[in-house]
Amino acid sequence: MKSLAYALMFLVLGWILPVQAADVTEPTQVVEQMTDSVLTVLQKNEGRPVDRALKKEVANIILPHIDFTTMSQYVMAQYWRQMTSAQQDQFVKLFKELLVKTYSNSLNHYHGQRVKITGSQQISQNPPVAQVNMVIQQPDGGPDIPVIYALLQQGNTWRIYNVYIDGVSLVLNYRQSFGQIAASRGIPALLRDLKAKVDD
Repeated sequence: MKSLAYALMFLVLGWILPVQAADVTEPTQVVEQMTDSVLTVLQKNEGRPVDRALKKEVANIILPHIDFTTMSQYVMAQYWRQMTSAQQDQFVKLFKELLVKTYSNSLNHYHGQRVKITGSQQISQNPPVAQVNMVIQQPDGGPDIPVIYALLQQGNTWRIYNVYIDGVSLVLNYRQSFGQIAASRGIPALLRDLKAKVDD
């Protein structure tokens, strides 16, 4: 789970470059603008305790850029089709709350890291999927850590539905753990466990 916390943390860090306005927001532009806003907040508060107000401020910046429904569908895989509409809605809500909680706790790991965007590419046209590649540059001179954002175009913007850090997929990590529960104990048990994690 530590790798997931880092993945969520680095979702919001970046080395920001100027971008040009466009009718259709480009994947790199989405990541740059989001990380620019969050990095400004983190730098302003560096050295101070990470309190509830800071967590909320950062969460309000990143949440509009994440497609929790698509992420939930990929996480649950074949079990998504076995869920009722009410169960799907409940899962999306609880999974979002779990990610926000995990991410908020990971803010304490920020100590001046820099992230450099190294490129982006279109993965598919139908559906329109792209990826933005980054490397995390450690302040102590440690090895760079590769990060990949997977984004899906929705209308005139792109939203993140998966994050890979050092080759580890956030979606696959949760799919393995949630899938085991769904297979052995059923969907209702999974939802109860997820709610317990959120409320803990």
